[in-house]
Amino acid sequence: MSVNLTSVLKANGLSMKQAAEICGVDKSLIVKVVGQNYHNWQQKEKELISAIQEAGYHKTGDDLLTINTDILVKTSNVSRFFDLADDLANPDSSLSSSLGMAIGTAERGKTHAAKHYCRRNENAVYTLYVDGFSRVQLLRNICAELVGSRPYSFGSCVSIIQEVSRVNRRLIIIDEADKCPLSILEMLRGLNESCEIPILLVGEEALKGKVDAVPRLRSRIRKPICVFESLSISDVSVYYSAAAGLSLDQPLIENLYRRARGGFRTLTNDSLALAKIARSSGLNTITPAMLDQLA
Repeated sequence: MSVNLTSVLKANGLSMKQAAEICGVDKSLIVKVVGQNYHNWQQKEKELISAIQEAGYHKTGDDLLTINTDILVKTSNVSRFFDLADDLANPDSSLSSSLGMAIGTAERGKTHAAKHYCRRNENAVYTLYVDGFSRVQLLRNICAELVGSRPYSFGSCVSIIQEVSRVNRRLIIIDEADKCPLSILEMLRGLNESCEIPILLVGEEALKGKVDAVPRLRSRIRKPICVFESLSISDVSVYYSAAAGLSLDQPLIENLYRRARGGFRTLTNDSLALAKIARSSGLNTITPAMLDQLA
């Protein structure tokens, strides 16, 4: 396995904060390089590893299996999500029907895709709807992501969002929107229209039922809706290749696929557990026998 920054940190028992202090950089840079979200991250990774080694930390971890669960794995679900988000964020795209919807069963990877999209696109912001939020609480969180401030009143929040949308087209991604009551969804529809700002609603299947029940909401949904489907066998193979640099045998991939039951979160949790088993066994790969040790 090739040496990477994640394995170097783990092999030397360093946190990202400690690595940042050693290299004389901000912790956010370490986070971006590890997540491969930094421009020309490969070159920067080499520079950071060199600085860490020059400081006396020589273990490379090339004999340890590491899993980078923060990496973006371009599954078919992620590709569909990015296509929809790109369409909504495109300044040349129509603002008609500029409410997007991405739905799917829990643990399909919706949140993972949404957060990664916002990391890679400065004109997109992510916020989580927490069950019980008022309209003002949600709008204050949106403003915090857009401009870094949290106005007190509803009107002040709307004014800021309007001003932001006049300067530049921004995409607001709202996660767990299925928990929003209809009054909040109607407010977001009004925000979308009055501020001319696209909004992407992300949630479980119940979200579609709520929207479909209100014609003025349903008519403003951008087509096609992004549906997060069960992971495929090829998705599992791509994940282990991207996150761990492993090319696993097909029977093993099929076993991992069955264990995941279509869920991205289960897939990543299994991979972390398997990596721990591999390291304790002094191995840098995954074997069928290791699956028997999983709960």
